[in-house]
Parts: sequence; C-alpha cells; structure tokens
Amino acid sequence: MTAHPSALTSTPRRNLARDIVAWLRSEIISGQLRPGEPLAEIALSERFQTSRAPVREALIELEREGLIQFGATGRTRVRTLSPKDFDEIMETRVALESMGARRAAPHWTDEDTAWVEINLAAQAQASTLTELSGLDVEMHAYILRRGGNERLIHLWQSVRWQFQMGLAYSHRLQQKLSFDARGLTVESHRRLLAAITSRNPETAAHAMAHHIEEWTEWWAKEFADAEAKPAAAKSA
Repeated sequence: MTAHPSALTSTPRRNLARDIVAWLRSEIISGQLRPGEPLAEIALSERFQTSRAPVREALIELEREGLIQFGATGRTRVRTLSPKDFDEIMETRVALESMGARRAAPHWTDEDTAWVEINLAAQAQASTLTELSGLDVEMHAYILRRGGNERLIHLWQSVRWQFQMGLAYSHRLQQKLSFDARGLTVESHRRLLAAITSRNPETAAHAMAHHIEEWTEWWAKEFADAEAKPAAAKSA
C-alpha cells in the first residue's frame, strides 16, 4: 500500500516519484480524481510536501501510461477517455489477449485454475468497485503471462492502466444503473475460464475475444446513454 502523502517526505528521493505515481494512479482509477480535473505541479508538491522535481517525473510517467494529458498551454489534466479512445483500447485488447489465451490454453494446469478460482472468489467478495476492477485486470494479466510471450505482455502493459481506468468507470456505471457488477463480472469470467481449461487454443482465443467484445458493446451503449443525459439536461 502506498504511504499517505504526509509520509512521503520520509521516503528516499529516488522513490518519491514512484510513490506519487502510485498514489495519483489509484485516485484516477477510483474516480477520486475525475476526468478533466487539473493537476498543478505546485499544488501537488505542496500536497506531497516535496519539491516539484519528483512531481514532474510522476506526471511524465502518468502521461506515458495514458492517464493524464499535457495541454498545449502546459496545463495538466486527468485524461478523459472518449468513445474513440475506448474503442481503440478494446480493439488492442482483443488482438493481444486472444493471442495470449491461445498461447496459454495448451499449457494450462490445475494450479492455474486454482489461482483463477481464488481470484474469482475475491471478485465476488470485493468491498469496492475499484477493488473489483483491480482483481479483474489481475486475472487477465495472469492469463497473458501463462502464454509466455514477453513482448506480448509488454504491449498489453502499454494500455493496461487506461483499460483499468475505463473498467472502473464501467463498474461504477453498472452500479449507478442498478446492475450487479460483481455478479456479471464473475459469471463472464467463469465462462472464459471454462474455455481456457478446455486446453483448446482456438476455443480459448474465441472465448477471450467474445468476452472483451461483449463487454465493449455493453459499455459503448451505456456510456453513450450516460453522456447524452447531461447534454440533454443542459439544452432543456
């Protein structure tokens, strides 16, 4: 767990930027820092009681992860994922994760199934939707690692945090719409696990692609509806 901001001054200088990245990333993914919210170096350095140098390093890393944006005027804001951004992330996931599932299936073991079962049990009991999103991503990362292709994993990591930010938003939207986010997530993952345990590469790849695409279609529709309502209210 990352230290509270007030404790960061006792952290060795070389670790300050890493700790600030972890703290801000967690707040962005959880929705505490909302899309479009400004992130000023001076304010952040005061908050974390440190110089601006590690704050600047942290912001550069978060920009690489796709969680924040540097504007043309030099202002920094939490990234707002547009439908186009989300579509591109999901298309990338389908390509990478279906390949990962295809590679993982022939080598899948009972120990792997046991690991996923523990993860699914934790998903079902997750105390927050942010925790649920984190467990969801951990399961997908595990399947990719079992595929054994290091370059594939590296490519997936390039969109991992944007994906997790969008996923957490989706889970919050499900809750707002009275959907059972935990139940839907676990049920979908159990179908995916059944396909991978077949140890058939094509069955696993198809199931992974379907799992992501099915969720993407739901998200795209509900996101569009949710965004349309505020716009309609403003024009009324």
